[in-house]
Amino acid sequence: MPSLSARLARQALRIASRMGLPVETLLRRAVGLSLEDLDDPELRVPYAVLDDLLEEMASLSGDANLGLHLARVDMVDLDDPATFVVLTSATLRDSMERGVRYQRVWGDGERFRMEDTARGVRMRFTPVGAWRPAHRHLVEAALSQFVTGVRAFTGEDVHPLRVRFAHPAPQDVSEHQALFQAPLEFDAPFSDIEFSHEDASRPFVHADTLLHAMFERLAQRALEKLPALSTTADRVREQVRQALSGGDASFQAVARALRVPPRTLQRRLAEEGHSYAGIVDTLRRELSGIYLRRRMSIAEVSFLLGYAEPAAFHRAFKRWWGLSPERFRREQQGSSSS
Repeated sequence: MPSLSARLARQALRIASRMGLPVETLLRRAVGLSLEDLDDPELRVPYAVLDDLLEEMASLSGDANLGLHLARVDMVDLDDPATFVVLTSATLRDSMERGVRYQRVWGDGERFRMEDTARGVRMRFTPVGAWRPAHRHLVEAALSQFVTGVRAFTGEDVHPLRVRFAHPAPQDVSEHQALFQAPLEFDAPFSDIEFSHEDASRPFVHADTLLHAMFERLAQRALEKLPALSTTADRVREQVRQALSGGDASFQAVARALRVPPRTLQRRLAEEGHSYAGIVDTLRRELSGIYLRRRMSIAEVSFLLGYAEPAAFHRAFKRWWGLSPERFRREQQGSSSS
């Protein structure tokens, strides 16, 4: 079962205490552990523990924007080397890459995904498991912490290009607008925050090559201590990658290759917060950018991604990137030669 570091539940309880909420009641109702248990930096708990805790906090506080307020609490965990890897990175882009690389220190699963876009770079956040009310607060806390962290770590008043939320808009979004100072989109396909190429290259004020190397070594050791984990989504993604060009990448074929009944595979993906169509679409988008940067022909890229006709690839590419494959390749070639 996917789990996350108990330090996240511990931080939530400390925040609850600052909010004046009854911590003992929260522990009894949601966590089922003691504060002493949560002080163990190597303890991991099921995701449902944090979900239950946040839902209890929202119920007891009546706070409609709990996620935004969680992000305001300044709390650095000295037992968390992955956070210091991010903090001492050279640039925003470097920090995003490191955050994705070491995210399992915080929790299993691919919650964070970094994606290049035509305008810059974005970080996607997807809670683990089937959607529940706590996930709105998790998403808003993650993206809020991201934008406030970027401003603090660069020392600049950085405004994202766009912020998207997969959940519906709350009745009042004025607090969201004041915090992000960027175009907001709700009921979006994914929850993510996007920054320009210029902002992605901004240096971090705490950048330190020596300290960064030291913290990265500690983060790597923390990863090595964790048990090996291969999620269902990881296995599906690898099977699809192998089958896209010339093979059978249908859901039924992938289920057969993995020796899992289709209904069981669908259920397991949903429990991890994924769908088969979403995995295929994300993988195709990722590979399309890689292949075009290698200057492959558009017809070849279309074939490698498993499209029967180049026209279907063109439509998908415009949906992913907001421009045609031809223009994307020209812009990539122009930026690499400048």
